[in-house]
Amino acid sequence: MARLSILCQLNGGCMGCCGHDFISKEKIQEAIVRNTKDFKELNPKTESELLNFMNRAHCNDLLNGVCRNLIRDSKSDNILCPLHPALNDGNDLRVGHCQTEYLCLTAQKFEKWTVETQKRFLDFVESKKLGRLDFSLLMDRNELLKDFVN
Repeated sequence: MARLSILCQLNGGCMGCCGHDFISKEKIQEAIVRNTKDFKELNPKTESELLNFMNRAHCNDLLNGVCRNLIRDSKSDNILCPLHPALNDGNDLRVGHCQTEYLCLTAQKFEKWTVETQKRFLDFVESKKLGRLDFSLLMDRNELLKDFVN
């Protein structure tokens, strides 16, 4: 079962766990465009088709450090994983392919804080007015955590 934190959905959702060694925002966007193109070409509708989309590349075969399942939704313009349980009636199609148990250091610390400290962190993040990619990169690098505690 996936471990989730409210931080995972903050700022339109964090994609920090959807890759490793991110190169740059530009390279992340480039990877998402390519993944989205692959997704549109395959046009998966069923669970089986979604799994075929997922299995088109090995889980460690990242594109510019980005998971090959991360796409941009044409309707909402959000970046998302079509395998995520929130999009599949609670069925987590990522299991066995992705690190569904992963929580970044910031989320791990956040879960142990008091409600008051959590609120102060959420307010701190909101005050930064970050876009999704900036938010994700800062979460992935633990920079928001470092700035908050200092």
